[in-house]
Amino acid sequence: MKVNPAPLHLAQTVITGLVVTMSLAIVGTAGHTLDVFNKQQSSNPWWLPLWRDHFDVHGTKGLIASSVVTLVLGSVFLVLSAVPKFNLAGRPTLRALAAIGSSAPSAVLCLATIIYAFVLNNDAPELDTIQTWTCKYKNGRPLQQDMAMTTNMGNSDFGRLCHESKFALYGTLVVFLMLILSTSLGVVGWCADKWAARQTRKEMETAS
Repeated sequence: MKVNPAPLHLAQTVITGLVVTMSLAIVGTAGHTLDVFNKQQSSNPWWLPLWRDHFDVHGTKGLIASSVVTLVLGSVFLVLSAVPKFNLAGRPTLRALAAIGSSAPSAVLCLATIIYAFVLNNDAPELDTIQTWTCKYKNGRPLQQDMAMTTNMGNSDFGRLCHESKFALYGTLVVFLMLILSTSLGVVGWCADKWAARQTRKEMETAS
């Protein structure tokens, strides 16, 4: 039976490209929520300036860190695949090692980060994360005396921050699933390469 590993390699490359794109978006959204928190927490009454310890932002930082690692490793694999000098297409074992080496560690890191972020979210209301706090009070109405406050002194951005923090968390879950698929394709692609090489050798032996 003839086996063509090329579609598997193409699928893995496309998935890795999607992982890189998604990771970049997560870094942007999670980074924005953390930036707003850091800038406003000490002055915006909606962020409880007197109770800074009420907020735990380690989950957001974890999402940013895992996405950066995933972005870097995925980009390295794409560069190795694109540069002719490395000839990954003609070196199936090296390609498999590069593919699995970039996706498997990222998948483990993403899974750990997702679990950690969900655990922190479940600690509310004792401790709040950016997600739990902004989603809880995004529709809150300011007091009459606070109506004239500037945008960065109210909760007008809470709706956007809520959506961005949710995107960062659930986007990481999507990235994790794509990484699992990419790792699986790396293994299957390597097996397909070996099978195709074996079939080619048999055909050459038969022809001779």
